[in-house]
Amino acid sequence: MRNGKGISQKRKMNRELIHIARASKLILTLCNCGPVYMQPNRSRFRLLQRYLYHEVLKNDCFHTPGKRHISMTGLRPLIGYDLDPDYALSAYFNVIYTINVQASTKIVIDIPTFVPAAQLVSPHSATHCRIITVAAALDFHRYSALIQFAQSSLFPFTRDPVSAFSLTMPMPPSIGEPVIVLLGLSFINEDLTGPGAPGYCQAVKIIHIENATPKIQTA
Repeated sequence: MRNGKGISQKRKMNRELIHIARASKLILTLCNCGPVYMQPNRSRFRLLQRYLYHEVLKNDCFHTPGKRHISMTGLRPLIGYDLDPDYALSAYFNVIYTINVQASTKIVIDIPTFVPAAQLVSPHSATHCRIITVAAALDFHRYSALIQFAQSSLFPFTRDPVSAFSLTMPMPPSIGEPVIVLLGLSFINEDLTGPGAPGYCQAVKIIHIENATPKIQTA
């Protein structure tokens, strides 16, 4: 577009929207890392963008609108966020778990004894499931991540109780940024795919955000 003097007018890019788009892409890289493999879904990106803009970015009180940035304290609304809202973890996983974060060393998620057929929901006729967890230190300035993960053994959807166990991950190396902890379920139908086939994670939730502070939470 040109004004009356013929000088080109360039459209200014919205820095906040660019930042939110890159932050959303960074968080959603966790959908395809370690034991997490979620089926591609573009709507996930749009929903997370909208959520970050309206619920997270507004908590930056140090910058003026147009220059705001995701901050550690502003990330609190992300705790409890399901990466795929159509597959909320609470709808498939009725088990009380405990998160024990030991600063700078490890993250432990304790899973009590449970009965898969009674306390888990099997989507799409899955025959087996495993519980997965990821801890990722996210740098929202360089848009990079350092990741650790753990997963349970594969167990069938039967009424045989699964003994209590713990999922333990080393704390990701400190980069001065928040550590986001995910918990999810990976489903598989061995009748169709055969033993050893990879499972799809269809219910993954952000359960904790840590910044090297000792804390114990119970879901």
